[in-house]
Amino acid sequence: MTALAQTTALVAYEGGYFIKNGEKWTEYRPQDKHEAWNEYKQYKETDTFYFLDSKRCRVAIPKLACDKIFVDRKKNEDWQVVYNTISVHPLCPNEDGPFYCYTTTSIEYDGYFVRDNGKWREYRPNMKRGLWAEFDEVGEDDDFFYLKSEHNTVQVPKTTNNRFIIRKNDNSSWRGGYTAAAIYDTSAQSGHDYNFAYQKTFVAKRGDSYKHTKENCSISFDTDGHIEITYGKKHVSTVYNSIKLERYEGELAIHITIDKKNNIWILNRDQCIIECKKGGKTMLLGCSNAKAYTELKDILRIKPIIIRR
Repeated sequence: MTALAQTTALVAYEGGYFIKNGEKWTEYRPQDKHEAWNEYKQYKETDTFYFLDSKRCRVAIPKLACDKIFVDRKKNEDWQVVYNTISVHPLCPNEDGPFYCYTTTSIEYDGYFVRDNGKWREYRPNMKRGLWAEFDEVGEDDDFFYLKSEHNTVQVPKTTNNRFIIRKNDNSSWRGGYTAAAIYDTSAQSGHDYNFAYQKTFVAKRGDSYKHTKENCSISFDTDGHIEITYGKKHVSTVYNSIKLERYEGELAIHITIDKKNNIWILNRDQCIIECKKGGKTMLLGCSNAKAYTELKDILRIKPIIIRR
């Protein structure tokens, strides 16, 4: 598989990545902006670089990770290094992330995982055009997602501080570890003080009935009034007014007040209720972060968090 023949690609750098789809390229910086950061049109290609043009600037994207990414800000052929390339993958499938990229001792085995709610797909583009393996998410904690397939169990790290861990389901002596090269997932890396990820989501219908959806949900917030809610591939970033310990149907809960009509109730270590004026009521189950719940509850027993603007 030669780089020159590729019509798709994933090129990662620290803080972002480029996606190639034919002559169209899209740049993402998930921590800065949930939507696309910039769009480009490829105007030239050589044996070693793709050359892209946009309204803002021109960019030269390498075909090998050993080369750097260059920018020509004034479009006058004054090329300057702008990013160090982390990894380059011929991207065979039509995926849009979130991406968890890894490197190995051999570039042939380098690849990435794509997170899609509770389903994960692994790709090794240098070995196979298309899907390499599929996994079900069976759990998570503060540091890892835990995946399982017919043959293997994988621990996918939430940050690049940890390695990917792969082992066979029969607990044989074979073990493998990949270096986490780049991770682009705002729901897993919110950067906030408190992160609650839920595996099951139920939307309220008439009366007391709920309908189960296939979407995962996460709630992340800090103590300065900022909160993010990720529902499947939807992402909302807003501010809240207060966090207090209050009663919800007789049970002591952590109450996050966004405004008069939008509230979040973290009922216990496993359950949460979102009350939204537009979307009605949503119940979340299967939270993995019991430690954060206990810590926050102890803090609120002493003093509530009130945001004054």
